[in-house]
Amino acid sequence: MTKVCSDGFVHRVLEIAKNNPQTIAINNLDTNEITTYSELVANAQRKCYLLKKIGIKSEDIVALCLPNGKEFVEFYLALLGCGAIPVLINPKLTDNEFSKYLLLANPKLLIIENLSFDNHYLSIKDLEMLVYGILLPNKDSDVSIEKATAMPINYFIDDKNIPLEKLILPIADQVVSIQFTYRGYGRPVKVVHQYRSLTSSSDGLHEHFHPQGIGSVHLVALPLYAIFGLTVLMVFPLSIGATMLITNTLLNRNLAEVLSYNQVSFACLIPEIIRFFTKKLKRQKEQYLPLHPKLMLYSGGGHLPNFVAKQLAELLGCDNVLQGYGLTESFPIIVQSAINNNAAGAMGKAISNVEIRVVDDQGNNVARGKIGELIVYSQNIDMGYAAEEVQALTDFCKEKWLHTGDLVWQDDEGNFFFYCQRLAITKIKSQMVDLKEVDQYILQHPAVIKAFTYVERDDYEANYLTLCVVVNNDSITKAELVTYLSNYLSPFKIPKHIEITRKVNGNGYQ
Repeated sequence: MTKVCSDGFVHRVLEIAKNNPQTIAINNLDTNEITTYSELVANAQRKCYLLKKIGIKSEDIVALCLPNGKEFVEFYLALLGCGAIPVLINPKLTDNEFSKYLLLANPKLLIIENLSFDNHYLSIKDLEMLVYGILLPNKDSDVSIEKATAMPINYFIDDKNIPLEKLILPIADQVVSIQFTYRGYGRPVKVVHQYRSLTSSSDGLHEHFHPQGIGSVHLVALPLYAIFGLTVLMVFPLSIGATMLITNTLLNRNLAEVLSYNQVSFACLIPEIIRFFTKKLKRQKEQYLPLHPKLMLYSGGGHLPNFVAKQLAELLGCDNVLQGYGLTESFPIIVQSAINNNAAGAMGKAISNVEIRVVDDQGNNVARGKIGELIVYSQNIDMGYAAEEVQALTDFCKEKWLHTGDLVWQDDEGNFFFYCQRLAITKIKSQMVDLKEVDQYILQHPAVIKAFTYVERDDYEANYLTLCVVVNNDSITKAELVTYLSNYLSPFKIPKHIEITRKVNGNGYQ
């Protein structure tokens, strides 16, 4: 079992590539492409050469906006290898959201696919970056090439003749990612992470898992741009020589078949995907080869009700689905153990080197069984907002303790149980949603004079949004309001239900 040590995961990747060069690092189910550890490192070195050739150097900020795939992993390693700071951005954001993230990041370079480049062209061309980079997996994208003529573009295309540039090993306090979260302010909040902390968090999780390493297969079906995906689905497998089994089309596949055929030993899914496959598997009657005898199924990115976890495990014929918990600010910090008994419905216990308390409004510890706010402290794990996030630092970082905003309770055995979120934020399909942001945009509609967004749960305990608005126009419809919001916000932020109250005259409403 991997233990916490002084080196980092990039050190380990290079060591694995040296000692086990033919071990498969990435198996892409969507493209049927296999990448060994030696090929992964060589490809990262070529990309490092190209990055340095166009002027990227230590501490330069680079926006990495790619879907899951070997290119994401290789560019991430290459950026760390030349000392740059990756800003990880969801490629499926709306143009409005994308432009906000880019302005906050202020990158020197943007690495993006041609299709996303087309979608975000207006935001990109107006940003005063010094260099532009674009990845073109599809060389037939005439639209991208035509648009790109108006700005300096560097095309990153795989070529085995590109020289290999030795990767610089990151140092402990080097910033290795910038990501964004929401804290109820109605705007994104910038979070920074260091190399030592990223590795330490992943190591702490390992201690709760069945031993993994060379030959183990980890299903990667969650986005790597999020801290949960980056830590658990990339840093974890690559630091121990496991195989990343990548697919961006899991919902179109048979989960049991994927797990069985590939003998997956570790898989993380979000509650929404678990609910989806629970319903789908109930309708299936196919028989499959046995699953890996020590398959670990985990859920993260949001609260998973115990009855849903049990249903999927029973349908697959495997051990119960386990849970984890973390924040963008803190990495995963709580996890159920695959090697010990767990309390039903619990998030689990704290990983090594993390101290957790449950406190009242005055910051005093509450008794076991009582509800309070979860606060976290660790010397080895970042809980770092960027220096310019003064409001977040003031509101949530108090005497070195990170105040999560989550209300929880703890049983006598030390297990933590989620209760609710006290801030005006929530998780929809395991994506962070700021309720104030939804209100802000709908209030820009000329017919809306009041708005209030709140969270409800369905029969499967999945969150959804309800929006209540007061309008001064009798002809406004729910469909029109949805269309309006869709111009600004991603689909998961759009309220499922909209209640319209119409102002008739004076102070009267109907």
